[in-house]
Amino acid sequence: MSASRIQQLADEACHLLKGNPLMASTASLQRVATRNLLKRRFQYGSTLAAASKLTDCSAGVEALSRYFPDLANGGYTRLLELPPAVAGPVTADPYRSSVLAAWMNGLARSLEWQAGGPDVQIVSGCLQSDLIASDLELERQPARRLSCGIGLVCIESLARSRVMQALLRQCMPNYRGSDYPIADDAELDRIADHLESAFALIAGLDMYGYQRLIAGLHTLYIGVRRESPCSFSSSNELPGSAMIVLSRERLRDGDHAATAAQLLHQAGHVLLGLYTTSAAASLPGEFQYVSPYKEDLQTFESILHVVYTVPWECAFGMACLSNETNPERRAWKTAFIITYAARQVPLIDIARKGIERLGGDVLLDLSDIAAIPSWSSRILFLVGQLLAEEPIAHRQAHFAERQRVLDRQAWDIGQMLLRGKEPVDPRMGRREIDDSGDNVSLWYDGKFHVIPKASDHPMGKDYGRYRGYAPSEMEAM
Repeated sequence: MSASRIQQLADEACHLLKGNPLMASTASLQRVATRNLLKRRFQYGSTLAAASKLTDCSAGVEALSRYFPDLANGGYTRLLELPPAVAGPVTADPYRSSVLAAWMNGLARSLEWQAGGPDVQIVSGCLQSDLIASDLELERQPARRLSCGIGLVCIESLARSRVMQALLRQCMPNYRGSDYPIADDAELDRIADHLESAFALIAGLDMYGYQRLIAGLHTLYIGVRRESPCSFSSSNELPGSAMIVLSRERLRDGDHAATAAQLLHQAGHVLLGLYTTSAAASLPGEFQYVSPYKEDLQTFESILHVVYTVPWECAFGMACLSNETNPERRAWKTAFIITYAARQVPLIDIARKGIERLGGDVLLDLSDIAAIPSWSSRILFLVGQLLAEEPIAHRQAHFAERQRVLDRQAWDIGQMLLRGKEPVDPRMGRREIDDSGDNVSLWYDGKFHVIPKASDHPMGKDYGRYRGYAPSEMEAM
């Protein structure tokens, strides 16, 4: 591919990044953050009020309430009388503190622990002022602070916290602290320098994304591992933060573009999560969808997250291709983007159909999300132009991979149908289960499939080539 064509595609990718559907005006995002504050204020206040009624819990409740100005001094007992509030910067908003969210969620769960009534001992365990203060100190006084203001906290601190470690296991179930080296001061400096370069790259190619990244995140929980791959994760349970574990290979090679793209992916999760959690009406929670990126059934919201974040990551990766001077690395990154985006083919239509099914108050309340499928489709179209520039042998391999994605999607849907589920997928046509109930005939994307019932988990475990790596055909190029 010529340098001029690479630059042209990179410029088009930058143009698409400017059209990000959730890159609303600052005023619009301020309204979303304020709604998030008010919704969490009511939830937290109700939790504190319930806990304060238990014997020997009032002192702990008062101490915890002081972190939330409106709820202090018994404010949690006067929720309907509290004055309006406006969300401040993410670093100053206690309702977007990941530590306070973790402890408040733990307190809420402890109150619901037993049907016969909460156990005072369990509830008081979530009101330990010294432990809360210790966890919060790490968030407010991080090990390093980037020039954009985001703090870096060693991920090992989460593992040492009784409350936070549960969220570490949730976000990074494969994290085993004993297998990961603890970053010393020199390594922390290398991580900080690497992230500074990644943030600078984002600022140069996706200014709106950069602004939303620093407006949505106050903390990165960081770690280092000896081998690839790197790990990036976030959760609505940890507002305003994300977890990243960088490999020493990434730090050594200085692949700032890959780190930047993955940071924006997490920023997308945080941003979309802010929209959905602050909404008055929740998105439907039925597990009716199949995702080529996952091994189990998904809700519409999880589908929407993937349809929003992965194309954003792919578009940014394309914008970076013109900066890659090593031809071999550029070829590998091109193959990765094309292969990674191929799994969006069924998902974009699923997301569009899901939005059509919403209607009513939910869609009115979350109107910005309606543009996500069309924006993602434009990115997928641009990836198609990138594919058209590949040699014919490469194109054939990519088309074969795309068909494999669709065939696998049909197989997963068949497993659902054979187990009495009704998946939502507009590419699915006529289907018929035979008299034995062990086979289903299914039209999917215009292709006929006969799918036998698998003996194990309905979604199977054959996802080895789906996890962000180019398949063997690509690796051989």
